[in-house]
Amino acid sequence: MNEFQRPYLLLLFIPLLGVLFYSLYKKSFSQILKGEWNRAEKNQISETISFFYNRFGIFLDSLLFLAGGLLIFASAGPGTKYTLSPDETNGIDIILALDISGSMVQSYDFLPYNRLTVSKSLLKEFIQKRKEDRLGFVVFAGAAYLQSPLTSDRETLLQLIDEVNETSIEEQGTAIGDALMLSTYRLKNSQAKSKVIVLLTDGVSNTGKVDPDTASFTTKAYKTKVYSIGIGKEESQFEVNYDALQKISTETGGRFYRAESPEDLQEVLNEIDSLEKDILPKKPSQVAKTEFPEVLFWFFLVMVVSTIMKVFPWKERL
Repeated sequence: MNEFQRPYLLLLFIPLLGVLFYSLYKKSFSQILKGEWNRAEKNQISETISFFYNRFGIFLDSLLFLAGGLLIFASAGPGTKYTLSPDETNGIDIILALDISGSMVQSYDFLPYNRLTVSKSLLKEFIQKRKEDRLGFVVFAGAAYLQSPLTSDRETLLQLIDEVNETSIEEQGTAIGDALMLSTYRLKNSQAKSKVIVLLTDGVSNTGKVDPDTASFTTKAYKTKVYSIGIGKEESQFEVNYDALQKISTETGGRFYRAESPEDLQEVLNEIDSLEKDILPKKPSQVAKTEFPEVLFWFFLVMVVSTIMKVFPWKERL
């Protein structure tokens, strides 16, 4: 026990001690006036009983003051504070940016499933492998929206990926620049040495508030790598601009991958999973252990003993 949560309550001991001394003084003075200690008419046994009973009465009063002191002590919140230094964790900070535009749903070159279904399934596997990382989730079509900030809560991320679909965003199109800017913004305050955006898209950036070149310049300035994955086959009815994705990844120090089949996409995510891991710092936390219950127990024990001794007819039995 080395500190109190409410130390100012200890000042209540001052009036308590004042009442205690006043009570003892008043009782002693009253006993002298009444001559309780000089009863010649009593026999020796009666005098002895009276002597111990009066001493016993003082003891009972003392118990009440002791109970009051324990209550004040408990209210002050006695306890001990411990500083816990958590183990450092190996990992990196990753934002997963997933294209959910119409082409991701309408293209079935990943038979028997469309591109979005396969991408979601493999992303979930990727998340479960990255046990030491903090991951965030961004979806985009004609605009970009944050689904989850950086977190270690895998269950929530998996649920969010399950729930997302092409109707999650009303704006049509593919705003790659917006997705990069939003992802970069969510990573800019990260303390991890490695910050990564995994960009999955099958289209050409054709809308948005920020163009991909400006976004990639900003991403590079915040020392964030973009690992872009072009999903789908080039002969698909939906255009895929692999050169633009390659440029984004090269400028930010990341890599570009082509995924023309579920197996390709699985292999790409496995390669990204083998990225070098860094130490993620964790702030030390303080834990306070209070001894309030123990002190309160002694308070109630003293009160119970005092009440029993007050109520029980000790003098008559003696």
